[in-house]
Amino acid sequence: MDLKVVVLTLCLVALAIDSTEGGISKCCMNTRKTVPKLVLRKVQTWYMQDSSGPCDIDALVLYVVVWKKPICVHPNMEKDLKRVLKMKKMRLGKTH
Repeated sequence: MDLKVVVLTLCLVALAIDSTEGGISKCCMNTRKTVPKLVLRKVQTWYMQDSSGPCDIDALVLYVVVWKKPICVHPNMEKDLKRVLKMKKMRLGKTH
């Protein structure tokens, strides 16, 4: 009977850990000052991490097509990112 209690407790703990993982925010701990324009061209999605939330620092979080982990860059890179993405969009809109 004690073994059943131990197994049930372990299952509940595993379930609790698994279900709370979605609620834990993944924060950038440090940022890169610059990123090559070639990398900026491959950004699929991005968002701004705000230090007033659960994370400690402001950061621009970039998700690049071929990379599994996001890249954390200094928020000043947002201007460069928007410019590169605008140029990319303009090039895709042109027909040859």
